[in-house]
Amino acid sequence: MTSDLPSKENNLPRVSIAKILPKVSRQELFARKRCYLGISLENPLFEGDSLLAMLLWAAEKFDRCLVIVGDYLSRFNERILSGCDENKAGEFAIKQGDLFISKTRAIFEQLPAERVRLTRWREHLQSDRFRVAKKILDDIFISNEQFRAAVEYDALSFVKREQKHNLNLAAPMEEAIRLSSQYILEEVAVFSALSESGFTVELYPGPELRVLAEVARGEYPAVPSGLKNRVNVELKIARIPVE
Repeated sequence: MTSDLPSKENNLPRVSIAKILPKVSRQELFARKRCYLGISLENPLFEGDSLLAMLLWAAEKFDRCLVIVGDYLSRFNERILSGCDENKAGEFAIKQGDLFISKTRAIFEQLPAERVRLTRWREHLQSDRFRVAKKILDDIFISNEQFRAAVEYDALSFVKREQKHNLNLAAPMEEAIRLSSQYILEEVAVFSALSESGFTVELYPGPELRVLAEVARGEYPAVPSGLKNRVNVELKIARIPVE
């Protein structure tokens, strides 16, 4: 089902699968038919040729691909980096999403809307599935020390990466880890809601979060049901050398 897709340019980066978690066969993976791709605004892979290559790959392999701009989610990062309040951070995040959509409009216009649909983060916070999943995850975060440690490990990893890039964070370390943990819990709750809605395959050009890798190994039986049926596909993007 690729006849409605634009032909690939010869110089587009090559997209391949680096890892599937939990391990399933490619036949089972592609039989799932629906996938989603979360856009990290600060990641340069989500622009230009690399973005187009990923979208074409997804549309060739799956009947439907939901693209989610993680704009409003990044309000947590903005609070860590600039120290502004939640309202200002949210406004800034939305503006960054507007800018991304403006810059990539020509890319998405090349793809059939019924196959590749662009959405924004706030839209995914409105569903009952999200609210139920978020409540469950918040409760596990409070009650399960191992789960909390995994989330905070991922949160600290993010904070340390930002320190390398920005040297000084506006938020104190304890507050930065708290905000980053809230980012992760919200993100994972949206992933669960998407899975329950039939979008069980996540595509992303990077490694899985530690907490979600542990979920995939079945270490937290109390997690929302959507997470138990979810598959993460780590993509590898390789630039083809120009001869």
